[in-house]
Order: sequence, then C-alpha cells, then structure tokens
Amino acid sequence: MKGISTAEAKRQLLRLLDTGQASIPVPPHFDRHSRLVYVVVGSALGIMAALVVNGTYLITQDQKRGIASVVEVGLLALSILFTWWVVDRESALETHEVDKRLLAIAQELRGWGGGYADLRTPQMPTVTTYTVLRDGEWRDVPTLLLVEGDIIALAYGEMVPCAIALCGSHEGENRLERGQKLAPSMMREWIATADNDAWDPRVAGHSGMAGRVLFAALATPLQSHLELIAQHHRRTGRSVLQNQMSVVIRILVLRVLPGVVAAALVANVIIYGVVNRGGGMGVEAVLGKTAYVVFPFACAVMWPVFWIAARIFTSASGVVLFDALQRSKTEYEDMDDIDEFDVEALPPTKDVRVGIGAVLGHMRWLWSSCDHRNLSRSSNLAETLGNITVICSIDKEGTIAEPFCTPEQIVVPERDDYALLDLAEQQLG
Repeated sequence: MKGISTAEAKRQLLRLLDTGQASIPVPPHFDRHSRLVYVVVGSALGIMAALVVNGTYLITQDQKRGIASVVEVGLLALSILFTWWVVDRESALETHEVDKRLLAIAQELRGWGGGYADLRTPQMPTVTTYTVLRDGEWRDVPTLLLVEGDIIALAYGEMVPCAIALCGSHEGENRLERGQKLAPSMMREWIATADNDAWDPRVAGHSGMAGRVLFAALATPLQSHLELIAQHHRRTGRSVLQNQMSVVIRILVLRVLPGVVAAALVANVIIYGVVNRGGGMGVEAVLGKTAYVVFPFACAVMWPVFWIAARIFTSASGVVLFDALQRSKTEYEDMDDIDEFDVEALPPTKDVRVGIGAVLGHMRWLWSSCDHRNLSRSSNLAETLGNITVICSIDKEGTIAEPFCTPEQIVVPERDDYALLDLAEQQLG
C-alpha cells in the first residue's frame, strides 16, 4: 500500500481549480437594473428635460441664463454617464475576484515542486492537517490538498474531512461522511463485516501508524469547498447599509420629491401667475424655477460613486492596518494597572501607526484592481468587519491550528484523594 503520488494529487487539484474558475459567478452588489435605479435616473432625466426646455426658451431672451441652463444639463448628463461607468467597472472587478483567487491558487500549485514543507497557499483557508500516505510515505497534508483515492490514517475522535470508506470494506459499506467523528463503537461493528484487515496499519506494513485506522478518501475536500463558495455568493444579497440606503433613497424619490415638485410648482404659479401677473415668465416659472428647486434630487444619481469610494477607502484602511500588524515585531502588552491573570481583564494591545499615504496608495490600487487576496469586494469586507462582534485568532503556538487535543495526564479518583497518571508520547511516522 503506497497511496497515490503527489503528482497525481496535484493533477486532480488543478483540474478542479480550472473547472471552478468558470462555475462560481459572483453577482455584483449594485443592481443596475433595479426599479429604484430606473426611478432615480428617470427623475434626473425629467429634470434635465425641464432645464433643456427652459434653456431653449431663455436663450431668446437672456442668452447667458439660457446657456447656463444648458451647461447644467450637460454636467448632469456627464454625472450620470460617469456614475454608470464607475458602477459598471466596479461590478466587473467584483465579478472576477473569485476567479482571480482560483487562478492564483492554481499558479501556486503549478509552481509547487512537491515538498509539503515548502508549500505556502495563503489563498486556501485550510487550518487542519491529516496524516496521509503519499508517495509511499506518511505526510501531514492540509485538508484542502486531500484528493479522492488518498489513504488517510485517522485517530479516534478525529473529524472526517470528506466522505471516506474503511480500507478492506465492500463498496458502499463502512463509510463516514464529512463532519463525522471516528468512534470505537463504529469500529467494533465494521471489523466484523470487513473483508480483510487492510484497515490495520500494522497489517498493511505501517507499524508506525499503530493505533490509527486506515480509510480511503472517496471525494476531494476542495470540491465541496468550491461548492460552498458558489452557494455563498449565490445567496449573497444586499448588505444592511445598502438596504438602509435604498430605503432612504426610495423615501426621498418616491415621497419627498413629488411633494417638493408639487409645492414648488404651486408656489411659482401663485407668485408669477397671480401676484406678478403679466411678467412674461410663464415657461421659466413653471419649468425653470421648479426644476432648480428639485435639482439637488437629481444629484442623487452620484450616490453610488461616493458609496464605492467610501467602501474602497474603508477596505484599504483595514487591509493596510492588518498588514502593519503582521509586519510589526513588537509583542502585545498588558496595561500597567491590569492583572494579566484576571479573566475579566482587557486583552493585551499594542500601538501601530498607519500613515494616510499608505491607505491612499492602497485605495488607488483597489480602485482599478481585483483584490483576490482579501476579496474586499465580493465579501463586502468593510461592512463585514463592521458587523463583527467577536474575533477568534490563531496564536503562534498553533492552539487553533491543532484542534485535536492530545491527553497528557489521566486523573484517577480514589476514595479520599486522586492520582495523576502521565501518558507516554507516541512517536508517529
């Protein structure tokens, strides 16, 4: 029993990644075809039409005022086109973020020489490792690098990374699914139905794995991971802030704007049609002055540009701060007046200075590039970080990186006392 080769595992992973690049569409957060967009743009176009008619009328009487009205229409039209271009480009960058990440992972794997100690895949969020037979040797392989056909040596209590079957069993029998744990009670039943003892490492010629159970992987964990990514992005809706902003714009455009237009129209008719009758300002009073009253509402078409700029600035600030913390060599320290052994004490902190130049530089890069490393667009990084209430970090000792605890002592209670028994450490591999 030699297991599969590293080269074969690499081919399977690359085939999955190449397929996944075309199967994970990321819908943009800005829906350019929503009813609200049509209402906002339609309102702006209506105001522009009123200003055009007003400008055409004024040119025959007051050329400067007429030209000014036409120029204002041109500026508003440019604002609409600029906003549409920004949203379209932002949507395109967001759509291709996940594809860029999969491409980066594939490039890392293609350049991988086969040494597991040298493999660095920061784009693959895998923490746990499993003891796998690769190239005839037992290696600690990250979860997302396991492939179908791998021979895995599981210890009792370990969680299963994917669908696996007990070595030496009939097809379809003695299986464990992803998320289950290997328990001794299962083995007692399975041993009786197994064709042979291929599940026992000692029988298979791997005495160093004694105490573990051999399983064959029936699936590739990376495939289920890609499916989870696709499912997440399919159900990703608008964020909380986007929903709130939509409500505000809907109220302004559908309720406040009609009221303001009606009030301005009535006031202008009364002032210029009744009080100042005969002034010869009918068109300007009805269209021009009314359009100028509601002109600020037309500027609402620019709100996506400011929204995108604010989101990119916030994402850039978070990424630059994270990188500064990663590069910082100083340790986290407790305050002088805090007892570090107090469970209710504040956590240790350290001061890191981040210059505005670094933030603006990264913001300029984000404005025109896909952030496949942090997925700041598709994951809505800024608002996601704003909704976090608890952060769970991995320390340098790998406390969370090694989630399967190993007992060191056994407590044996006695009548009036207890005894502590030290366990001998088993060397594997």
